[in-house]
Amino acid sequence: MSEISQGDAVESRERSLVSAPELSWALREVSRLSGALDVALARRLRLRLLDNMALEHVMTADPPIGPAELSVRLGISSGSGTELVDRLERAGHLERRRDTHDRRRVALHASPRAVGSIIEELTPLFTTLDALEQDFSPAEQDAIIRYLRAAAARMRDFIQDSSASPPAPEA
Repeated sequence: MSEISQGDAVESRERSLVSAPELSWALREVSRLSGALDVALARRLRLRLLDNMALEHVMTADPPIGPAELSVRLGISSGSGTELVDRLERAGHLERRRDTHDRRRVALHASPRAVGSIIEELTPLFTTLDALEQDFSPAEQDAIIRYLRAAAARMRDFIQDSSASPPAPEA
């Protein structure tokens, strides 16, 4: 079964359980496909999914995070996090840098080569997504932007509320 038809099946199952406006279904599909995009990108970069997720966390963290915070974000032990960082550093994907304010702290940074590879793989997708703008009037674009920004804010709130909860027990 292809990724697309699997998504259709998931949506059909969800629609039988809950009612939602069509706009919500469209956003849920984009969200679902975002996960599949992570898998596809990892495959294209010849990375394990966890390695790709680690790079994403490192690239989007502000301020930069260290190995311990990366382990927490990935839900893995600190020992596994250290192995992961060591492996990504040996492969040239990550760099450890001493914090300029606290020399005891190590911050993780994606290497320029890793960033370049990710951008190279995603550029065709970004180009086609950018071209979609032309299919909508300026007023429609404004409405879409307002909806997506508001949806992102609610997702951030949900994530923030979830981070206050204790982690699920390991199996």
